[in-house]
Amino acid sequence: MRPESLAIAGVAIAAGCLAAETASPTLDRVKVVAVTGGEEGCSARPEIAATASRVFVLYLGHVTTGTARTFDLKIFDAGLDAVLVTKTLVSTSAEYGGPTDIRIASEGQSLYAFYETNKPRSPSTGVTYLWGAKYTMDDDFPRVAYTSTPIATSRPLAELEDGDELLDDPAPLIGPSSVFVITRLKYSLSTSGRTAYRVREFSKNDLSGIRTYDVDLSDAADGRARVASLLFDGESIFIALATTVSNQGTMEETDDGAPSDIVLVRMRPDWTYDPHHDVMTISAEPDDRENYVAGLETDGQHFYITYKQAVGIPPSGEQRAWIKVLDLNFNPVLSEVVRSTVWGPGGGELRPSLEVFQNRIFSGQSTGEALGSGDAAVWVYELQDNGRIYGTVTEKRGRHVARARVKLSGGGSSWKTRSSSTGQYSLEDIPSGSYTLGARKRGVGQARNRVVVTTGSTRVDLKLR
Repeated sequence: MRPESLAIAGVAIAAGCLAAETASPTLDRVKVVAVTGGEEGCSARPEIAATASRVFVLYLGHVTTGTARTFDLKIFDAGLDAVLVTKTLVSTSAEYGGPTDIRIASEGQSLYAFYETNKPRSPSTGVTYLWGAKYTMDDDFPRVAYTSTPIATSRPLAELEDGDELLDDPAPLIGPSSVFVITRLKYSLSTSGRTAYRVREFSKNDLSGIRTYDVDLSDAADGRARVASLLFDGESIFIALATTVSNQGTMEETDDGAPSDIVLVRMRPDWTYDPHHDVMTISAEPDDRENYVAGLETDGQHFYITYKQAVGIPPSGEQRAWIKVLDLNFNPVLSEVVRSTVWGPGGGELRPSLEVFQNRIFSGQSTGEALGSGDAAVWVYELQDNGRIYGTVTEKRGRHVARARVKLSGGGSSWKTRSSSTGQYSLEDIPSGSYTLGARKRGVGQARNRVVVTTGSTRVDLKLR
């Protein structure tokens, strides 16, 4: 199925009187920062959490063939100009094998990580394990809770039967009073395959298990459940995931193996939804395979999503890591291809991640064309989200006031203009925020208002008294 509309209730729209016209924000790349150098054994799949003073990067380290893999941490200053702390969090063990995939979610001063390790049994078989840990986000980065035994045990995709659980790229979700990890159940990638996930709920305090249950999204999407991202916003759980749209050229051995779009499902806190009103397609590029939705966030003014797109077919195809920005009604605002690589032998190692903090967007990327070649890196963008404020200046009887002085001030900056012969004024290129807006004309009077400027155009009429 391909849902087309979503009737969202309970999403808080930013306050203010918005005019019909809107201005589109821009996404400006600020820098690209390498997380490791080749002498550190190559690295991949960085996950990022930011605070006002620090940027925490967790990544798969020492992935060069023949070395013992680790999950490592580097703490940078806020500008990603200096590494302040380097620390190994998880090492390869004889009993549980080596690290493979990790996903994180943060809240306040706590960071939750869920990750997979893999112990090979032969060149083509293995056992996989799912784990969880909680850390405090300071420069010591102490582990304050963890699962001392595996949350779950499974095997790689090629060894699984229908209904078996996949543990790779577990999706975290922080709720109001608990934390969740979501894994996938294996079914056919074709449009007839079920789309089912397994949800495990834990205590935020000590990661003790609360309950486990399955969520079937087959009424919202088609084909095997693929890597997804979730977000708790208000009274709703949002999940962004891939849906198969055609069986042409389906390759069951890889999640990139079917033409796919990205859908968004809004669920209630009990994980139920209405397939007729709570589902919509949010990305449907033509003739491609959209998959691996590894980030979904909101800052209260926009929603942000990152995913992997595959076009063509191996060995001459291409894979691209996207960031897309949506408004609060899930309409597209802007998009950016962060990086691309060949989709074929020696390529396709794209595992994008996403962090949004204030007006900065961080995209974690593997820079090599294959696992074990290249180093993890962070792409840093800034969302330039300026707006416009305009209106009409009148006197107390409602007549237009020409040549009135209009001033907007706040945040250490100010903008000035005069009203036109018909009392109109306009101030452009104003960063989003709270300001004081004033107008005055000698012999007529003055006005003073507190205003909030958002993306697009905000109308504020001023009456001089």
